[in-house]
Amino acid sequence: MLEVDDVRIKLSDWRRQLGNELFGLEGSDFDPSYRSLISFYLRDVANGGFANPTETHSKQSKVDTLSTLAHLFSLDTGLVSQVKELREAEKSLKDLKKAARDPVLGMTLGRAQDLDAQIRTLDIERETLQSQISNFQVVDRYSENRKLADQLSKDIRSLNDKLVMDGRRLSDIEQSIEREDSEQLDYEYLRDVYDNVGITLPGSVIRRFEQVTEFHRSVVNNRRRYLDSERASLAAEIDADRMRLAELDRRRGELMRLLESGGALETYNQLQQELGAISGRISELQERRAVVDRWENSNRHLQLRSAELEMQVSNDLTDRASQIERIADTFASFAYALYGSRRPSSLAIEPSKSGYTFSPFIGGDASEGVRSMAMFCFDLTMAVTAKRNGRGPDFLVHDSHLYDGVEGRQLANALKVASEAADNEGLQYIVCLNSDDLQKAFDEGFDVSYHEAARMTDKYDNGGLFGIRFQ
Repeated sequence: MLEVDDVRIKLSDWRRQLGNELFGLEGSDFDPSYRSLISFYLRDVANGGFANPTETHSKQSKVDTLSTLAHLFSLDTGLVSQVKELREAEKSLKDLKKAARDPVLGMTLGRAQDLDAQIRTLDIERETLQSQISNFQVVDRYSENRKLADQLSKDIRSLNDKLVMDGRRLSDIEQSIEREDSEQLDYEYLRDVYDNVGITLPGSVIRRFEQVTEFHRSVVNNRRRYLDSERASLAAEIDADRMRLAELDRRRGELMRLLESGGALETYNQLQQELGAISGRISELQERRAVVDRWENSNRHLQLRSAELEMQVSNDLTDRASQIERIADTFASFAYALYGSRRPSSLAIEPSKSGYTFSPFIGGDASEGVRSMAMFCFDLTMAVTAKRNGRGPDFLVHDSHLYDGVEGRQLANALKVASEAADNEGLQYIVCLNSDDLQKAFDEGFDVSYHEAARMTDKYDNGGLFGIRFQ
């Protein structure tokens, strides 16, 4: 907020007013800023304002100065604005590509053919999963039936083992029965033995044999009945177990067919999740592929647009040939007044990818003094051209740094040229000079009336200008 004579005005409004009054700015989107314009009239050595005639700040890009110079030299600022937008788009595209390749800032996009290969492979996998899901049948109580089938398998194994053991027992019983039949007592052979030796057995002995035989026959019959009973019972048990085994096997077969026809809900959900993950991966790759396409198309579009703008700038300069010629003549006349024919000079304004290219040139050796005089001629040409077209103020300020390294003769000629241009064009040339430099100009015959606005000295420790002490 500025305050002058109790009148307050915003700094932005003040700059807008100065831009309109001094440079004819009308608030167009293509207009440069007041600060960038005034910087060419008040170069600041601390910001690198004396390093290059076409720049006023060491960190200022070339594109940023074009709009300012185009305005001051009455060229097409709209074209420059388009070039600037194009350069910014190219920079953004370059930064995005760089960020995408950085593992921290973003993912690696990859080449188009690699992305296509991954997408095709995942498409096949997705189709396979979709087919499985479409044919999948969710079995109710799948987990319970799975456990039941496992238990049936265990029961069948146990029953098979039991049948094997029972079969062996049955075989043993049948063998025992056969032995019982083959091992019956035969006492008749004793009678034959006694008969052969001529001994007749008494009746009591014979009765005893008969009693033993009857007892043994009774024991054998009882054992045979027991074995027959055991065989019958075991055979019945085996038959029952076989029937139970058949039933268990039938039930297990039904369960296995049921389980094989479908699956659990958890399995179905897992397949769905896998399908979702693959679909998401495909979408990601497709987005990356689309980005690659957009970048490639954008790059081609920007290249085409750059060529078109360069052609437009070239055509614009062709249409302004007489205007460009006057600017070049003005610069050359100033340089000729400084060096005569010893140093050919020119101010070329040419088309380029950056828009207009301003190239002030004074031939011969590239000493510091010659470079300073090239800047002097450029600034004076700029100020004269802008003043003639109502696009610049009626003053130009140069600091003593401009004349560092300039010989006394060229210094005197420069001050004379500036004085004559100021008189002819209605300008005011303001220059800050060291007293010894001014004396060098006097020694070379400088004899032009001027007004000394202020004299600064380091004689006193408390001196300064507006509270600032200059070294």
